[in-house]
Amino acid sequence: MSTLAILGSSSPDGNTCALARAVTSTCSGKLLDLSDYDVTPWDYLARNAGDDFFHLAREMAAATDIIFCTPVYWYAMSAQLKTFIDRFSDLITRNKEIGRSLAGKRTWLIATGSDETLPEGFEIPFALTSQYFQMHYSGALYGQTTDAGLLPIALEQAKVFAGRIVNKQT
Repeated sequence: MSTLAILGSSSPDGNTCALARAVTSTCSGKLLDLSDYDVTPWDYLARNAGDDFFHLAREMAAATDIIFCTPVYWYAMSAQLKTFIDRFSDLITRNKEIGRSLAGKRTWLIATGSDETLPEGFEIPFALTSQYFQMHYSGALYGQTTDAGLLPIALEQAKVFAGRIVNKQT
């Protein structure tokens, strides 16, 4: 079993990264930071064919569990992660083989923000995208933050969350 976490954040060493690292270190997962790759917006004319999206898509295809990691920015996912997910359109048009290979995988969400809970409806794009590709959306870990960083309970919850992934629980 392999776990792949994909981080989309404006702060590569911030709270979301810390929470994602806590999870991936517990379940021996791999963490990829979208800031390290060139992923350009969806383009109907495929002028972006030379960017890093298909490399990352192949990484997803090789994993059994995919974790999307994002801070909550204005009640939504980060622009980096939204751009990446928008590129899933390439997996139903230009590389259907990779798109089909996602079926049966489990997807998860790690998010951080200053509110006590995730905003209402925040998980919907992840759940519906998973459903579209016949993946199984399995739940979210939310870490509340303050100016001092993640609340300590978030790191404790990360271990439980990673245990769900390792033990194939949903």
